[in-house]
Amino acid sequence: MYKRILFASFIFFAACGPQTQAVIPPTPTPEMIIAASAEVTAATASPEVTVSTTASPVSTGIAEPCAYVEATQNLPDVSAQIDKAVKQLQSSAGGRAQTYGENCLDAGNGQSSFHAMETDFYFKINVKNLDDDNELGMWIIKVMKIVEAVPSNALPGPQTGFVDFTFKGSNNQRILHLPISHYKSLIQDVNPSGVIPTLFPTP
Repeated sequence: MYKRILFASFIFFAACGPQTQAVIPPTPTPEMIIAASAEVTAATASPEVTVSTTASPVSTGIAEPCAYVEATQNLPDVSAQIDKAVKQLQSSAGGRAQTYGENCLDAGNGQSSFHAMETDFYFKINVKNLDDDNELGMWIIKVMKIVEAVPSNALPGPQTGFVDFTFKGSNNQRILHLPISHYKSLIQDVNPSGVIPTLFPTP
């Protein structure tokens, strides 16, 4: 009898209690499906793929031929620094820097991209005697200290470049082409008078 009363009470409270209904998720509309697909595409796209709402040309995956042409680019910031430094030694002197490399000309779109190979320096200095090895050697040492003081991260290109010296006399000039790697092989405490014979030996 006691069990029957409990069972009847259970049925009574179950019938009077709040009714729960299973929640059926709404069927995604076409707009919802598109939005979800776009989100997944953006999250899983590789760096080479650009997700865009506008149509874009399909890449064939075939690299266009590239024609390489020798080229140079000026380095205004570095040029300003070294020009100011050499002018502190001689007001009439001048210096500049430029990057040497190659332009890749894309035959497909006509655009070009520059690939730096080295940074080169050019200095013009007035001297009293073009045949005075001590005077020219002194200037080479002073100028190379300026070049070596330029931060390496400001010099594009994996290779070490060169320094061109244009020494101007009263009626003539003398141009010396010095690879930076060649100068670094020079004994650091060499006398200025020994720089020219060592770096530019007479044949």
